[in-house]
Amino acid sequence: MSDPRLIELAQMPLQQRALRIAELFSEGLDDDQGPPAPSRPQRRIARRKMLAERPAAWFGRNLRALRHWMEPRRASRLLRNLGLFAAQALLPKAFLPALRSPDGFCGRAVSLSPHDLIEVFWRGMSPRALLGLTVLWSPPWRAVLRPEDFPRSLGEAHSEAHRVGVDECFDRVLTLCADRQPAHERKLALDMALGDLYDAGFAHSLEVCDRNGRLIAGLIGVAGGGIFTVERIFADDEDAFIRGLNALAAQLKRWNFALIDFKEPSAVSDLLMCGKMTREAFAAVAATQACGGRHGRWRLDGDLRAPPRRAATAALHLLARAQAFARTCSLADAGSREDNAA
Repeated sequence: MSDPRLIELAQMPLQQRALRIAELFSEGLDDDQGPPAPSRPQRRIARRKMLAERPAAWFGRNLRALRHWMEPRRASRLLRNLGLFAAQALLPKAFLPALRSPDGFCGRAVSLSPHDLIEVFWRGMSPRALLGLTVLWSPPWRAVLRPEDFPRSLGEAHSEAHRVGVDECFDRVLTLCADRQPAHERKLALDMALGDLYDAGFAHSLEVCDRNGRLIAGLIGVAGGGIFTVERIFADDEDAFIRGLNALAAQLKRWNFALIDFKEPSAVSDLLMCGKMTREAFAAVAATQACGGRHGRWRLDGDLRAPPRRAATAALHLLARAQAFARTCSLADAGSREDNAA
């Protein structure tokens, strides 16, 4: 596969190329400052330790996952998907497109390497856990939002958000997201695969911190071309999460991203007033956007890192200033009339 950075520059408008080239050079110069960054194998070892579960926690989580799938309304779907999984193991890879079931099952994930996974995202799918197995999945309806359509008023709500960042503490966000994931969806291999995608420049983290520097919200997503797919979410403060997502949407708009993908409809997508797109339409858009996007480490523009003043508060300040100015003018006018009368 060609260098994604060269593809990105080729797709970028002319007025943005010089700035992006300067950013790439500055990223290279930053490597000379401070201690050397740990190698990729060292990062994987540290990441695995952060994500590891104690045996009791692992056993309890798998028991809850089994209980989830054994519920009558899910058992028939599980058996059907396991049958399709076994069929694909005996048939050529060309059979994969025919395995798209109504609930989103698309077959087994043959590889979790960054090169293969990004191809999966470009085809409108993503990896998922199924009773300890790793499968590919694409819901029949996708919840999507164009960055320019993000409801900005949501980001103005009061919250504890003090600073928003991107790609500053990926592993910490990944661990917090994993701790809050439903038992039947968590799998160490999938979390490690997201870490490998981050090391390869395709996965990214959003971090929202309070005044004490504590992480209170964040997400993990994958930039598959010009589409940013949200894979993991955690939010101790919902308003702070919306504030951070507001800043990320504004940044993606500046980078000419086509869609923010929340995968299947959910409470979060309903809150953000996302639109719906069929699986086939989404796969077609993903294919056309495969050569866009922005590869490598991300940084938010300076004006997006600090939360803006709330609109209501700003309006009250403006009104108070206007009233004070009016009073000053009235006093000055009254004084001049008294002087003229004297």
